Amino acid sequence: MKRLLLAIALSIATFTATTSLVHADEAPLPKPDILSEETIFTPQRLATYDTIVIRDLKTDGAEYANLDDEEKAKLEAMKPMLVRTVSDSLEMELKMRKLFKSITRNEEPKGKALILEGAFTEFNAGNRAVRFWVGFGAGKTYLKVKGRLIDGQTGKELAVFEDRETGYRGSMTLENFADLFPHQAKSLGENLANFIQKLY
Repeated sequence: MKRLLLAIALSIATFTATTSLVHADEAPLPKPDILSEETIFTPQRLATYDTIVIRDLKTDGAEYANLDDEEKAKLEAMKPMLVRTVSDSLEMELKMRKLFKSITRNEEPKGKALILEGAFTEFNAGNRAVRFWVGFGAGKTYLKVKGRLIDGQTGKELAVFEDRETGYRGSMTLENFADLFPHQAKSLGENLANFIQKLY
């Protein structure tokens, strides 16, 4: 009888341990805490992917803030450069860190590929007078983006994110948006590389 009870107890212990391991494997990776908002769905490291496809951020429908009509026209002309700067910065950072065997831009995914896609959601020129007279972060100039990482074969979302980049003196300088946005776009690419590296 004692042997039977011992065998049952061992079976239950083994089952519980196995179940715990299975659930631990299914838990999503921890948030990197790099970007403004992050939701991680995948339990697997991104190192399982051979290729990353970087899709240029879209700009359609983005909100404009603190821009007059003349400045809006100037921003429209800048948009392709800002999009390219984010992608260039991200690609360069991933290459320098030797993440992924292959990095492609705006191509169809092949094999075991990860896709990064997203859009600019806000271009905020800030307010130089408010930055000067009020300070404490008021009147910031910033770029805001949202996006996701998806599995190239299944289309399954692995992570979604948002980021607001106010760096490069965007919270205190008297420089205007035309001077600040290109630097902030570069920083966005670096932020995304840091985010991906934490999940790699």
